Amino acid sequence: MADLTLDTVSDALRDAFYIGVGAGVITFQKLQVQRVELTKAVSTQLDEARGTAKGSLESAKDGLGNVSELVEERVKLLEERLETLEDRLETVLAQIEGKLPEQARDLVKQARELVGRAA
Repeated sequence: MADLTLDTVSDALRDAFYIGVGAGVITFQKLQVQRVELTKAVSTQLDEARGTAKGSLESAKDGLGNVSELVEERVKLLEERLETLEDRLETVLAQIEGKLPEQARDLVKQARELVGRAA
């Protein structure tokens, strides 16, 4: 059997301690590398998500702008048609007013003036 002296045991324990410390340092370094890689991956994914969100926002703004323009065009068209209808109505009312007796004509004229002021 090998002689177990205090120096031999001490050397063996020191070697075991150094091996343990070395393994701990290597493990710590591997964890640091994994942390850096994970940070890069998360940053990349975040940048991609940010870019996608910006693109979606721009698309939504463009779509909203198109809808706004369409609504404005439709409102203008409606206003034009209402003006045409109002002109026709005025013409018909003038014709009817011309066919009414004098007293009724005066009442209709006053009513139209009141409506014109209210509008």
